[in-house]
Formats: sequence, structure tokens, C-alpha cells
Amino acid sequence: MLLNPSPVNTWFERISIMVILLNCVTLGMYQPCENIDCTSDRCQILQAFDAFIYIFFALEMVVKMVALGIFGRRCYLGDTWNRLDFFIVMAGMVEYSLDLQNINLSAIRTVRVLRPLKAINRVPSMRILVNLLLDTLPMLGNVLLLCFFVFFIFGIIGVQLWAGLLRNRCYLEENFTLSSGMTPPAPYYQPEENDERPFICSLASDNGIMSCADVPARREGGRTCCMDREDALHRQALGLSPEPLANGSGAGEAVGLCINWNQYYTRCHTGSGNPHKGAINFDNIVYAWIVIFQVITLEGWVEIMYYVMDAHSFYNFIYFILLIIIGSFFMINLCLVVIATQFSETKQREHQLMQEQRAQCLSSSTLASMAEPGDCYEEIFQLVCHVLRKAKRRSAALYYTLRGKPPPPGGGRGYRRGGGNVNGERHHSRHPKSEYLHSVYFAHILSIPISLASHCPHQSKQDHSSQPLANSISLPVPQNPEDCPICALSLKEGTRAVGDSANREEDNEDAVKETGKEENHLEERGDGERKRKRTCFGHCKDIWNDMRRKLWGIVESKYFSRGIMIAILINTISMGIEHHNQPEELTNVLEICNIVFTSMFTLEMVLKLTAFGFFEYLRNPYNIFDGIIVIISVCEIIGQADGGLSVLRTFRLLRVIKLVRFMPALRRQLVVLMKTMDNVATFCMLLMLFIFIFSILGMHIFGCKFSLKTEAGDTVPDRKNFDSLLWAIVTVFQILTQEDWNMVLYNGMASTSPFAALYFVALMTFGNYVLFNLLVAILVEGFQAEGDANRSYSDDDRSSCNFEENDKQKDSLHLSGIKCPYKPDWCESREDWSVFLFSPRNKFRQICQSIIAHKLFDYVVLAFIFSNCITVALERPKILQGSLERVFLTISNYIFTAIFVSEMTLKVVSMGLYVGEQAYLRSSWNILDGFLVFVSLIDIVVSMAGGAKILGVLRVLRLLRTLRPLRVISRAPGLKLVVETLITSLKPIGNIVLICCAFFIIFGILGVQLFKGKFFYCFGPDVKNITNKSDCLQASYKWVHHKYNFDNLGQALMSLFVLASKDGWVNIMYHGLDAVAVDQQPVTNNNPWMLLYFISFLLIVSFFVLNMFVGVVVENFHKCRQHQEVEEAKRREEKRQRRMEKKRRKAQKLPYFASYGNIRLMIHTLCTNHYLDLIITFIICINVITMSLEHFNQPHSLDLALKYCNYFFTSMFVLESVLKLIAFGFRRFFKERWNQLDLAIVLLSVMGITLEEIEISAALPINPTIIRIMRVLRIARVLKLLKMATGMRALLDTVVQALPQVGNLGLLFMLLFFIYAALGVELFGELVCNEDYPCEGMSRHATFENFGMAFLTLFQVSTGDNWNGIMKDTLRECPPDHSTDVDYACNPSLQFISPMYFVSFVLTAQFVLINVVVAVLMKHLDDSNKEAQEEAEMDAEIELELAQGTLCCMGAPSCGGGRVEKGLVAAGPGGTCAPCSCVMKINMNFDQTQYHWIINNLDQYLGQKKRNGDIPTFEFSLWLPVSLLLFTQYQCISSCRENYIFDSQTERI
Repeated sequence: MLLNPSPVNTWFERISIMVILLNCVTLGMYQPCENIDCTSDRCQILQAFDAFIYIFFALEMVVKMVALGIFGRRCYLGDTWNRLDFFIVMAGMVEYSLDLQNINLSAIRTVRVLRPLKAINRVPSMRILVNLLLDTLPMLGNVLLLCFFVFFIFGIIGVQLWAGLLRNRCYLEENFTLSSGMTPPAPYYQPEENDERPFICSLASDNGIMSCADVPARREGGRTCCMDREDALHRQALGLSPEPLANGSGAGEAVGLCINWNQYYTRCHTGSGNPHKGAINFDNIVYAWIVIFQVITLEGWVEIMYYVMDAHSFYNFIYFILLIIIGSFFMINLCLVVIATQFSETKQREHQLMQEQRAQCLSSSTLASMAEPGDCYEEIFQLVCHVLRKAKRRSAALYYTLRGKPPPPGGGRGYRRGGGNVNGERHHSRHPKSEYLHSVYFAHILSIPISLASHCPHQSKQDHSSQPLANSISLPVPQNPEDCPICALSLKEGTRAVGDSANREEDNEDAVKETGKEENHLEERGDGERKRKRTCFGHCKDIWNDMRRKLWGIVESKYFSRGIMIAILINTISMGIEHHNQPEELTNVLEICNIVFTSMFTLEMVLKLTAFGFFEYLRNPYNIFDGIIVIISVCEIIGQADGGLSVLRTFRLLRVIKLVRFMPALRRQLVVLMKTMDNVATFCMLLMLFIFIFSILGMHIFGCKFSLKTEAGDTVPDRKNFDSLLWAIVTVFQILTQEDWNMVLYNGMASTSPFAALYFVALMTFGNYVLFNLLVAILVEGFQAEGDANRSYSDDDRSSCNFEENDKQKDSLHLSGIKCPYKPDWCESREDWSVFLFSPRNKFRQICQSIIAHKLFDYVVLAFIFSNCITVALERPKILQGSLERVFLTISNYIFTAIFVSEMTLKVVSMGLYVGEQAYLRSSWNILDGFLVFVSLIDIVVSMAGGAKILGVLRVLRLLRTLRPLRVISRAPGLKLVVETLITSLKPIGNIVLICCAFFIIFGILGVQLFKGKFFYCFGPDVKNITNKSDCLQASYKWVHHKYNFDNLGQALMSLFVLASKDGWVNIMYHGLDAVAVDQQPVTNNNPWMLLYFISFLLIVSFFVLNMFVGVVVENFHKCRQHQEVEEAKRREEKRQRRMEKKRRKAQKLPYFASYGNIRLMIHTLCTNHYLDLIITFIICINVITMSLEHFNQPHSLDLALKYCNYFFTSMFVLESVLKLIAFGFRRFFKERWNQLDLAIVLLSVMGITLEEIEISAALPINPTIIRIMRVLRIARVLKLLKMATGMRALLDTVVQALPQVGNLGLLFMLLFFIYAALGVELFGELVCNEDYPCEGMSRHATFENFGMAFLTLFQVSTGDNWNGIMKDTLRECPPDHSTDVDYACNPSLQFISPMYFVSFVLTAQFVLINVVVAVLMKHLDDSNKEAQEEAEMDAEIELELAQGTLCCMGAPSCGGGRVEKGLVAAGPGGTCAPCSCVMKINMNFDQTQYHWIINNLDQYLGQKKRNGDIPTFEFSLWLPVSLLLFTQYQCISSCRENYIFDSQTERI
């Protein structure tokens, strides 16, 4: 029945792919706002298409089923992809059958969305990536389980502590009444109309931050209201309106004559609604999970934390910070680590398969079969050259036949006969030596002087990294150079030339290698030499060749390339100068510059073309890139004359990329990027498919449902919506970048149902934590593969570096030798004196040395450093000048400075300042110290002189002392490794920063050209009818610009950094989409094409380039670890030996339960039984479910049920612990950690129950918080589950092993935070946030007022939640009039300091340090995998030893014993040794209990029992358990197929 697959395959698959693409188009044309009842023609057509596509898929399925069969391994349903197809077809069938019954089930219809998935199977590279993701599923499953744990534990804690608390609102007083004429205020206080961000108060029983007394006064028209209810009643009695504002008279507004209703909201009470349309609460476990998921994604978590702090207690921040550290920094990075580890393994596996296949496919005869293929461009280039040559030969042959002449002997086909295939040709081109032979050989045949063929100035400049050269002429070259005399002669020279070329490689990296024109002119020379006479034409040709050779030299010289590089730099600067409102002259100058630079680059191109010839020029891909840019620039200049083509200006920017040619290190990073390009392209396809599917699903679920109410009261769709395919894709992309995705979630839950959260969670989990981590894995793998390849080179480099260093040292010795005579005599005589004052025998110096050498010295200094840190942390700007606190801080500052000065003096006196090996300034840490001491002294001098305020910032430099602990840490190898990693990765990270900068500059300049001057808008109460700046100013509103804009390159780079950090990028994108023109009021979605700019920037820079950070840090971490690997391997081996010994001893000992009585033995058997563990696990699972059933306002019956459940579970756990105590005994019970945990859980549960009972019976007054805490601590029971889940335990072990190093990182983090927090208090401590100066990121919770708050705020910045809002607040412009009564501290220098402060902090915290966590986790995951393997090997080894040592026929020759001991007979016929039936005989000389134990156990293990006189003998056909075999009190003998009675007098085993 099987059809021949090959012809069907191709066209059938192609048609199938076409239909899938067609289906994607029809799915994308769905319009949720119009296709509600499907009456339009368009909708009908789409439905018809849909039916056709469904029929096609169904037919395809039937055909495949008929062809392959249905069930079975090789059959249709044996393949996973086919099962997916089958499922889609079946779902379609259900949908159509329901349609016939007129039941419209939209859930079934959404299955159509899965149809594009069929495309994955049709694209092989995509299938490999998807299979790879499926490979990681088992490990990812463990990570998910671990996440599930975290979710359960934190969820239950949240519900126990905060159920219903976020509903608290401030209500009016109990007996609040109004007379009939007045309009009563709202029932509870609402800061905004829509109650999005409510005012949450703290009940009397809790001690939250906010109480109803904190409700602010009501404001109208910018003034605080100052009337109360009595005034209103009085006015009413007088017959006036209760509020003057009601008449609209301006008088009332000016004085603030309105009623301050807010003073009556005094009663805090639990209300009905939760914040954010009811989406944020801890009322039950499911809502708690939604909140926890949102916190782990780090978007909007701060707001939730503030709500909880307001309602419950300030210290709730501990919960959130723990959740973020465990959830975000560990779990999410574990996902990445698992995917990356798995990716590199799978990649290696695939690579090996490929190599094997290639080895089989290619014939072994040609050498080329093992050569790696070149890159894509190279191969295409060679193919084109080949085709052109063929065409040339054919046309020449045709020409000769038409003229009726015989073709010349040199040309034509015969030339090629001996040269063999293209492979051989390529092989020659790969090896410089053979290429050299080629040129020598054919130069000889064509009688050209050898020097021309092989020693062209460019010929020896072979660049190995570059493309292979297709040889112009292939001649019958002898395979062995000795066969050809000339070859043999010049072989030596050739090798030398190649050697030189390798040395010179550095200068002319991009040297182009060999003239493609050579082919033409060599051929011409070849046939022309014999008959050509010295004509004018010949002279011209010689001159031309001469000129070309000279040109070649010029173009190849390093001065030429440097000149071009400088030109590119200046051109970049000239493009970057452009800005908004620039003077006319500058515009003209820039235009002229552009023409000048374009002509320069054109000249460069012409020169290169002349020197290299057309083919040779094209051979280098960089040249093609240059050429395209030049052509576009010329077109643009010509186009400008006609007044158009501004689009082409953007291509000028690509000149910046030309710089890469001149920087080898950068080129290396780019090469890595290019190598991963194929995988990344596949990844992009996968990502697009993913986004497409989720967009269409979103359109089906949320289409046309998101709407907003404007101030005017109309309803407009929210900007983040699913109303069309374009906006659905943008919204999905936005959710993937994690920016403001929580707002979309709240909208979705409010407009459909709370189950909508599933869509968003699935999108985030698969998109962010699986797909994007796959991208990082691809990059990390690229860097590691590249790193491994580079290691071999770097060792050589290192040796050469050492030579250079030695040379340098020699030079310096020579120099010092020269300088010696000029030293005064006393200098020489006092060479070893400290500071030329203290001789080595000086008493004072010896005392100093003994002090420093004392072991406590460092600790004392550390203690002072820490106490200094504390005083630094106490600093804040608002301390009054004469107060006690200020005096204390000033005096302590003097004291610490004195202490550090004296420490420095001691060190300088004892070690010398600069001269000598051990001198003070020879250590970089000491230089740092000295610098800090110097700064402190300057600071004191300035403060005594009453200096300017800015020198207060100098005090911050003293904070750098906090880096001092690094010195102590450098003695801890773990942290030393981390710090070394960071320092060594600075250089490669620098390279990536350079690549980033290139992209930033390109996009920055492009942004300036697109948006300069367009980010202004009119700020006022009603701007509906305003179209431009003049309208705005006429209406006396303000014409202001957005904080993040593109008016000049600096602003553009700032905005792009915010975009790249993915925080707040959506708003910048909206401003860009709305921009109309300079001085025009923005219009919503004016230019949707601008989406391309923002999204391409995010994809290229945020996802791609910034993820290279991870690759670089991980790669460097591995490099640093290689030095430590050897020691670690030794340590591991020793550890392994020790463990092995321990296991052997354990195996030989008498088991501890040998002396137990019957009942205790039975209990022991029960406790060690696997089924007991399973039962307990089941009980715990049910217990966890019952604990998570608790919710807000639960009925009393559920309370009772849960209480009895708790009693039952507690009693079960108590029973388990008691049994285990009996079975194992005290010592052995407490030896195991799990048992300790069990006991702790039992004690806590019992205590909790007792306290609850006491409270109910009211015997003692007990604080309810204690009971709450007791209930929360029950959650520890969940941890018992870890005992069972082995895969998860392995992951946890990884995390636990990584903890010491992550602890070191934590210390580094703390240092970083400490320094920045103190700096922040110093810089931003006085920023005000109030009604007059509203803030976007700062609030009463996030400030820099004191050190503690600054620390919390910085934690928020490091998680990237709304840090751009905080930075916006610090970028405030100073108000024009300083006469305002508000004390508004304003520092103009913040405009420059603030971006530097935040950008540097975000870079270090978010991009570098977090990635070191990834590196550490990756390394430990590898280690724990290795350890697990070793463990298994050890067990196997011991089993083997035991099996050989005791269960083999002892002494039987064939078993390796070699000698027969007394009482032992060789085994069986032929001496074979098989574990068959054995006889065991036991000595009777031990006490009764042991005897009973042995009898019982043997019976239990061995089955039937025989008594042979009074000596028990057992027959069995089993391997005995280890513990029984190695009893020293009895002897055993095994024999094969025969039973021997063993003499009881034999030796002990």
C-alpha cells in the first residue's frame, strides 16, 4: 500500500505549506469588532476559505493514514506532529457539527488558532529547535514543580495574613447625616474617580502605615478647601448655596471656599471592592497566585507591596523581597540554566550526528571531504565565479567555431582535464602551501617570471580567516611536490612566505588576497607571449599593471585604512550633531560635510575597484557592504537636488558599522553573532509563529472588549487592545517585554472573566521563560563554542605575552641602568629606608611593623570601617545644623578620618611609600585607601572653611571605603573568583558595550531625524480643539515636551536606554506613534509605521545584543574556573575515595537492627518501606489542598471541616514521628535532617492546636497574631514533599550548593546598594513630592529621604519596576520663580548627575551581577549532574565488589580465586561459576537473639527452610542482600548446581 515517497513528498508538502500560509492569512483577516454575526461579504468569503482549508487538512490526514497505516510505531499516529494534526482536524469536526446544531461554542473555534503550528513540522530547522525545547521538558518540569512549591507556600502565607485586607476603605462617620439640600459625598474616600488606585487604610487591629487620619484635604482649582459642614448649614440657613463654587463664581475658587468633605472619612472598614478592578487581592489562593506571578515577573510589584504595607504592616516588605529573590532571581534563572545546559548537550549530539553523516557521505579519496565548508557568502561567490568561467569558455569556443578556427591550445576545455573536480580545486585554495605551488607551477608553464605569480605584494598576505580563493586556472598539478623540480625548489620559499604572512596577518586583517583579474591577464599573457610584438598596446598594458600594483600597495597600507576610519568617525560625529532648533548655518555645513564624506567614500571604492579588479573586490563581503552604502549615498545626493528621497538618508548611518572592520576584538564578537545567526533566524521564525498564534487567540477572546472612559465621558478603546491583528501583535509583544503587562491583565480580567489570567500566564511562561531563554541559550552556546575554539590560541598568546613582558622588563632595566648615575648619593644609601627617613633598624619603624603584623590589626580596621559605614548610613540632608545628631556625626567623621590617617601612616612607615617591593602604593587596594584618606582630609579642610555645597558630594567618596572589605574577601577563594570574573569580563563586556553603542548611535541618529522637535504637546484642561503650538499659547496653556524625547543625540540615547531596559518603553512608543510634525499637537496613532523603529530596536538591542552579556559573563566564568578545576578535581577524587571507604565499611558491618525484638523489627520494616513514604506524601498533598481552601469570608461549616482535617493530619504526623523514633532510636532518628524537619513540624502543629483551644476557651489572653503565625508555619509540611521528588531535590541541591557563591554575590550587591543608597540620600534626599510637584515614580513609599528608604527604592530600581519614573522625578527642571512659599530644594546639576547615577546602577545591577548568578547556577548544575553520576558509579562498583567477593565460588580457578581453600571444592562441571542454588551453613556459637534473627530473616529472604540435624541449612536461588552476606560470625559457601556441606571449622571469611 505504501506509495513511493520521494515524488509525493516534495509537491505534496509544498501544497500543504501553501495551504497553511493561506490559513494564516485568513486567520489574520478576522476582525473582532465587525465579525460578530457575520453578515458582510468579506466574512462570508473568509468562511468559505475556512471550510476549504479544513477539507484540505482532513483529506491530507486521510491520505497519510491510508499510506502509512494508523496505529503503530512507524504509522501515522506514531509521530507526535501527526497527532497534533489529528487533534486539529478532530476539533474542526466538532466545531462544524456544533455549527449545524446552531450552538456557537467559541472555545472550540479557538482551536483553529493551532493550525499554524502545522508549519513547524514542515521546516526542519524549526523542528529541531522545538524538539530541543521538548528535550528540556523533564528538567523544566522539575523547575515548574519547584515554582509550584514556591507558589503554594507564598500563596498560603498571603491568604492567611492578608485575606480581605485590600478591601479596607475610609468610610464616613457612623452617624453622618446631611440636610436635604446638599449633595452628599461618596460613601468612602476615593482619591480618583475610577477607584483604580484606592486609598487603603489599616484597621485598628493591624499596624499598617496609613490610617484614616492620613486622608488629605479636598482641593478644588489648585487650592485646599477650608469650609466644613457647619459652615454649609449656616450658608443654607442664610439662603445661599451651600458651596460658593456651585455658582461657578471665581471668587470662591480663589480663597478655597468649598467644603472639605474628606475630614469626615474617619472610619476604616472592610468594603466590597479590591484594587485594580478586583484583580489584586489575597482573598483566596487563586487570586494570591495571580499576585505572586505578577511579583515574580517584576512588573507592578511595588504597588502591591505598598497596598499591603498600608493595610497590614511596614515589615511586609520582607515577604516581597524574599519572593523576588527566590522566585525571580533563582527560579527564573534556573529555567534559563536548564534550557542552556540542555541546548549545548543537544547541539553537541546533533553536531556529532552531522559529522558522522558527512564522513559517510563524502568519498574518502578526496582530501577535501574533511574540510569544513566555508560560510554561505563564500560558497555562493565561488558558485557564481564558476558559472561565469564556464560561460566565458563556452562563448570563446562558440566564437572560434563560428570563425572556423581551431581553439588555441591554452584555452578551452582541455585546460581542466587533469585538475579534477571542484572539490579538489577548493582544497587547493584552502592550503596556502599548495596554492603557492599552483602559482609556481603554472607560472613555469606559462613562462611568466615566478616573482610576479607568487611574490606579488599582495600574494603573501594570506589571511587565513578569510575566504578561500577560487583558483582562476586549474592545471594538472602533481600531487607530490617532489615530482616537479620547480615546485620542490620553491617549496621552502613558499613555507617561509606563508610564515611571514601569518606574522603580518594582524596589520592587514582584511587584506584581499589575490587578483581575480589575474585569470584574465594570465591567460592573455599565456597565449600572447609567444606571438605578441612590442606594440603601443603592450606598453600601455604594462604601465596599467604597474599602476595597479602601486595602487594595491596604497589601498592595502595601514595608513589608508586608518584615514578611512578617522573619516568614518568624523562623519558619525557630524551626523550626531544634528538637533532640534539648530541654526541655519549648521544645517548648511552638515550638508556640505555629507557631500565631502560621500565623495571620499566613493573615491575609496573606485581606488579599491581599480586595484583589486571587480571579482576580487566582490570577494570580501565588507566591500559589498561599503559599495552599497556608497551607491545609496550618491543616489541620495542626486535625489536631494530634485528634492526627495529623505528615506535614503537613514542608510548613511550604516557607515558607523564600517568601523567594525578596524577592531579585531569587536569583530570576534560579531563573528560569534554571525555564527549564531542561523539559529537566531530560526528562533525568530518560531517567535513570530508564537506571537501570531497568541495574537489571534487574543483577538478571539478579548477582541473589542477593552475600553476606557475619557474625561469628557466618551468611551474609547484602550491603546493596549486586541481589536485588529496589528494591535494584537503589538500588545502580545508588549506583554512579552513584561512592560505594563499587568494593566492588560487587569483589563482582560475585568472585561471577560478572572479565567482570562490563564491566557496571560501561559503567554508569559512560554514566551518569556521558555522562548526567550532559548535565545539566551543559543547565544551562550555560541560564546562557549567560540571560547573553546579560542582557548588553544589563547595559550599560545599567553606565552607570547610573557615574552613581551620580559622584553619590557629588560627595557626598563636598561632605562634604570641609564638613569642610575643621576641619583644623589643619599638616595642610594637609603634605598631600603622607608620614605628615606626611617632605617630598617629604626625603633619606631619596627614598632609599626609589629603592629601591622598582629593578627588582630586587620579585624580592628574592619570594625572601624563597619562603624564608619553605620555613621555614613545615618547621614541625611534634613538634619538641623546645631542639633545633637549633626554634632555627633561631625565629630565621628573627624575621629574616623584620624583613625584612617593613622592606619595609613603606620603602613607607610613600616613598608615605605613607593620605593621597594612591598611599598604601600604598590597594591591597588592601598592606592584606593590612600585616595579615600586624602579625600577625607580635603573634605574636613573644606567644611572648616565653610565651603560650597557641592563638596558635600566629596563626602560620598569616603563611601568607597566600604570597598575595603573586598580586601578581606580576596582571601576567600569563592568571592575572589566572582570579583575576578567581573574584572576579567570587563574587557569582553566592553566589546559588547561598544557593539551596543554602535547600535545605539545608529538608532539614536535615526530617532533624531525622525522625531526631533515632534515630542511637544499642549498641557491644559481641554486640548481637544488644539492643533498646533500657536493655538495652545493663545488658549494660555503650556507647550511642553516629554521628558524622554529625541531632540538631540544625548536625549535620544537616554530615551533609547529606557527602551532597552524595557521599562516604560510603551509610553515612548506611543509618543512616537502620535508625533505629527514640529510645533504640531500630537494625534493618536498618527503614524503606525513608526512601530517598526521601536520594535526593531527592542528586538535587535534588548533581546539580542543585551543577551550577549549573559553569554560573555558565563564564558568568562568558565575561563576563570579552569584554573581552579585541577584542584577541585583532586578534592573531588579524595572525597570520592572517602565516601567509598565509608560505604565499604558500612556494607561490612552488622546491621543496627540485628538485635531488635520481633515487634520493633516489624515497626522498622514498616518505617523503611517505600509505601509508607507514598502514603505520607498522599496525606501531605491532601493537607496542602485543604490548607489552600481557606478564603475570605468563608462559611463556618468550612471552618469546622478544616479544623477537624487539621486534627486528623496532625495526628497522622505525630504517629509517623513516634513510629520512626521507636524504629530508629533517638540518635539515629536525629541524625537525618528530614526527621528533624518532621519533628519540628509536629511540635509546631501541636503547639498551634493548643493555643487555638486556649483562645477559644478564653483561659488565657493570647495575641491573635501569634495564632496567625502558628497557622502560617503549618505550611512547612509542604517541604516534606521534597523528600520524595528526587529530580526537584537535585535542582534544590544545585541552588543550595550555589548559595555560598551567591552569598558572595549578595555581599557585592550589598556593597553596591550601600554606596548608591548613601549617594542617593546625598543627591535626592530633598526632592519634594506633593500636589504642586506631582511625582511619577517616587511616592511616600519610594523616597531617598533616609538610608533605609533609599535602600528599598534602589531594590525597586534593580528589579526594573518603574525606575524610569523615578529618574524622571529627579530630572525636574527648577521652577522659574524661587519666591514660592514651598521649600523646594532644587539642584540644577541633577540634570546631568541623575542619568549617570541611574544608568550606571541599572547596568551593574540588572545586566552584569544578575548574569553572574546565572553563571554560578550553570556551573553548579553541571557539578551536581557530575556528582549524581559519580554516586551511581560508586554504588555500582560496590555492588560489583560484593558480588565478586562473596557470591562467587571462592577460590574456584575460573572465578579468579586461583587456589582451593580447605573445605572448599571447585565449582560445578567445568569450573563455571553461576549464581545458582547455594547452601548456607551457620555456626551455632552465637547467642539466641542473633540466631533467631538470622533464621527469621533468612526465612523471609530465602523462602523454604530445611533442618539438617541441628545445623540449619537453607537452599535458595537468590542473591543475598549485602548486609546478610557479610556477617563475620558465620561462613557461607556458594556452589553451582551441587550442594556441599561446609565444615564448620573452616576459617572465618
